[in-house]
Amino acid sequence: EILAVNQYNTLGSSILTFATQRGRIHSWDLRSAKEPFCLQNFQDTGFITSMAMGSDRHWAVVGTNRGFIALWDLRFQQMMKLWRHSRSSPINRLATSFVPPPQSWVGKGYNNNDARPYIFAATGPNECAMFDASSGHCSECFRTVEYSSRSPSSRIDGLPQLQEIPLSTTMRRKSLLSQGNGSARLGDIVSSSFRSVNCIVGSTGASDYSFLVTGGSDCRIRFWDFSMPSRCYVTSGIEPVQPRPSFERIDFDHKSRLMLCRQPPAPALSEVDSSRVPKKLFQGTRAIPQAHSQGITDLRFLRNNLISCSRDCTVKIWR
Repeated sequence: EILAVNQYNTLGSSILTFATQRGRIHSWDLRSAKEPFCLQNFQDTGFITSMAMGSDRHWAVVGTNRGFIALWDLRFQQMMKLWRHSRSSPINRLATSFVPPPQSWVGKGYNNNDARPYIFAATGPNECAMFDASSGHCSECFRTVEYSSRSPSSRIDGLPQLQEIPLSTTMRRKSLLSQGNGSARLGDIVSSSFRSVNCIVGSTGASDYSFLVTGGSDCRIRFWDFSMPSRCYVTSGIEPVQPRPSFERIDFDHKSRLMLCRQPPAPALSEVDSSRVPKKLFQGTRAIPQAHSQGITDLRFLRNNLISCSRDCTVKIWR
């Protein structure tokens, strides 16, 4: 069974990669019908859920349903690093970028000397984080919480972390046993967290124009700015009677920060003013609902438009 698919182009080939249930990552050159490489991921780290290629096509990252992220060198076909995400949740989506640290984007020019590889990992409770691939340090995190103080998700936890796991078999098994292996069922890939980020797309490193767009199981599409909370907003999924969310930025130090979205819950019918409650008998012809009714599974840019698809079997184009 194929669990993840990715495609990328090089100067002389078009490579399709796909991960199987047995932990193998196969490749297929679409121009010559050959297999350039075949990688074997550690099966004790779980089933593969997501893959992403580096900007230079020389390295790749692989995420599993147990929260592990593996860094592969495609030139030598070797695993270079293995991390475990502190959330210990399935890695829903991965992306990569080769840019300077995000704290240097605003008000400064693009300096290639400061550029380094970054990994975007969407996992845990409605959260997406940006990690330095060379050190595993979390540079920026985008998180959504609820207003209610009684909700467990309302507390502001620290930034997520990547704990490096030894690659040797004996050391790796000892580390996994000390942390707990967690669940290893294939069904955990499909049954993700009730509120999780399932897809990410954006533009990074372009000074004041850097942004990230996320879509998740809460049927909402959020636009995140990397530095200005006033530029962040929710573009789909807010009900007419629901209060607008608020965004804020929390700086932990000069190398890490958290972009937080506080999402108010939908009010009960008894709490809404009767004049704002729609009356079914006097609605007339109802317009087609613009938001998705189920979790968003993927996002893509097409020229100046954003395309989203959902579990409700709909594809929408946003201008």
